[in-house]
Amino acid sequence: MKRDPYNNERRWESWKENHYNKPPKGIRRDDWKLLIQFLKDMELGLNTPIGRKGKRDIGTLLNLSSHNKLFLENFKKPLVKLNKKDLHNFEKDIDNGKILKRNGEKYTAFGNYIKDFKVFWGWMIRTKKVKENIAEDITSKTDKPSWVYLSDEQIKEFFNQLSLDYRTICWFMYDTGMRVTEAVNVKVEDFSDDFKQVTIREETAKTFGRTINLKLSVELVKEYIKSNNLQPEDYFIEKAPFTINKYLRYHSSKLFGADNISHPKAKGKYKEFTLYDIRHNSSIFWLNRYPTHKGLMYRFGWRQTDKIEYYSGFLGIKDEITDTDMVLSEDRDKIYKLENELQQTKNRMEEIENLVSGKYDSFESAIDIETGKDLKKATPQELLERDKMINDRMVRDVGEWDSRMKVKVK
Repeated sequence: MKRDPYNNERRWESWKENHYNKPPKGIRRDDWKLLIQFLKDMELGLNTPIGRKGKRDIGTLLNLSSHNKLFLENFKKPLVKLNKKDLHNFEKDIDNGKILKRNGEKYTAFGNYIKDFKVFWGWMIRTKKVKENIAEDITSKTDKPSWVYLSDEQIKEFFNQLSLDYRTICWFMYDTGMRVTEAVNVKVEDFSDDFKQVTIREETAKTFGRTINLKLSVELVKEYIKSNNLQPEDYFIEKAPFTINKYLRYHSSKLFGADNISHPKAKGKYKEFTLYDIRHNSSIFWLNRYPTHKGLMYRFGWRQTDKIEYYSGFLGIKDEITDTDMVLSEDRDKIYKLENELQQTKNRMEEIENLVSGKYDSFESAIDIETGKDLKKATPQELLERDKMINDRMVRDVGEWDSRMKVKVK
C-alpha cells in the first residue's frame, strides 16, 4: 500500500462527495457538469492528449478541480460561448488585483491556473464540446516558487548538528534527491548491495521507478536501521513530513536567522526550510557531478530537461565548449606533436641568432659536438645549413634532435 503523507486521497474523496452532484454557489450547472465530466475522464485516463496518456494522480486531480473552479466562478458567459477576449480579460482582472484570493491577497502564480485551464479546454476540444481554442494565445508561464538555498558548507553545518534520526533522513534525501512522496514509501527491503543502492518502486514513484546509488549516506543509513531495529517490511522514514518540516524550520531559523534570505535567486527565507528544499539543493549538488544529463534526469525522476535548464541558470553555467573539445583524441595528439615541433624549431632559430649576435664571445670556443667545428668561426650561412641538416634528421627521428643541437663550450 502506498503511503499518502499529504492525505490527498482522503481530500479527493471528500471533494467528490461534496461537489460531484451539486455545483458550488455562483457556478452554472451546465458548466459544472462539464468540469465534473472532465475530472472523471482524467481520473480514468480517458480523452487525454496524445503526448500524455494515462490516468492522472490524485494531487493533479485536486489541482485541476480547484484551479478550474476559479474560472467557472468568474466567467460572465457559459463555457461553450466563451471567446479569447473573455479569457484574456479575466487574466487582466487577476493581474490588476480586481479578483483576489479569499484572504484578500493577489494571485502570485496564476500561470499554474492557466496551465490547468488549458488542460480542461483541450479536453473540451477533443470531446467536441467547443471548436475554438481560446487558450492558444495565453501563456501559462509563471515565476518559479521561492525555495531555501544552502551552500555545501551550510548543508554540512546544518545536517550534522541535527539529532541522529533527522540527520539520517536529511542526508538520505540529499544523497538520493527523492521527492518527499517517494522517500516516505521506501522500505528497508528496498535497499540493496549492503545499503549502497535504494530502489524507488514503480507504484510509489511520481514519474518512473528507478534504482539510485547512495554516495553520501550509506553508513548513516546502516546505523539508523540498526539503532531503530527496523525490519525489511518496515518503512525507512517513520516520522510524518509535517513533523520533520517543523523540526527543520526551527533549527534552520536558529542557525542561519529566520528572516534572512538564503539566496537572491532562490528568494526563500531560512525559516521556510522543508524537506522539499533538500531536493532543490540536491539538484544543485549533483548537477556538475554527473557526466551526462541523462544520468542526472534518471536519478531525480525527471522526464524533461526544464529542471536542468533552471538549475544551470541558477548556478550561472554557460556554454564553455571550445574548438579543442571538438577534436578527436588521436587528432589532438597530432596537433600537440606539431606544436612541440614548432617550439623546437623556434628554439633552434634562437640559438642561431644568439650565435650570430655573439652570445659565445666570452668563450674561447663553441664546438659542435657532432662535427667538431668551432661555431664561433662559422658564418651565418654555415649555421643555417647546420640547422637545416639537423631539421632534416629530426623529421626522420624527432626524438634525437636534442642531442644534435648541443654545443660544447669552454
